[in-house]
Amino acid sequence: MITASRLIQDDLAIMFEKPDGQYYLLAGAILLAGFWRLSDKFGMPLSEIHTSGDVPGFKTKLEKGMMNFFRRVQPGQPVLRNNYFIQVDDNLAWSHSIGSEDPSSDGADDGTTSKQVQGWSSAEKNKAIEHHYFRSERQSLRRLPRSGGVVFTIRTYFEPITQVAEE
Repeated sequence: MITASRLIQDDLAIMFEKPDGQYYLLAGAILLAGFWRLSDKFGMPLSEIHTSGDVPGFKTKLEKGMMNFFRRVQPGQPVLRNNYFIQVDDNLAWSHSIGSEDPSSDGADDGTTSKQVQGWSSAEKNKAIEHHYFRSERQSLRRLPRSGGVVFTIRTYFEPITQVAEE
């Protein structure tokens, strides 16, 4: 994993199917997640990774299709997809608009930490357009022929929304 992560720009995650039929995150080199930490998601099944991150519509619209999609990925037939969203700060590695990356120092005045889930729903609201950024990920999925694991690569693109509008 270390060698692979040094050879390509993309973040890497490897998911393995366990006997319960779920895919689990069991290896990774993630530098630009923006809204989550590998240490928090490591060992989780695919569905919990998305529900713990408060991905909008995951349970109702995406979960079943995503599980079927992972099962259909074949060796030698990589699949590419893109996503995008608007981020309200300019930090590529961790969006501080959703809170501190360190859950033990989330800024609570009384020295305690809050139990609020950090994610898109907790991002700052009503910021000027100059603080909005277009964040897009090109993702690829490839099944490894020997282990059957699914390698998930993520290449992140990040541009000020005002610059995108000028185009």
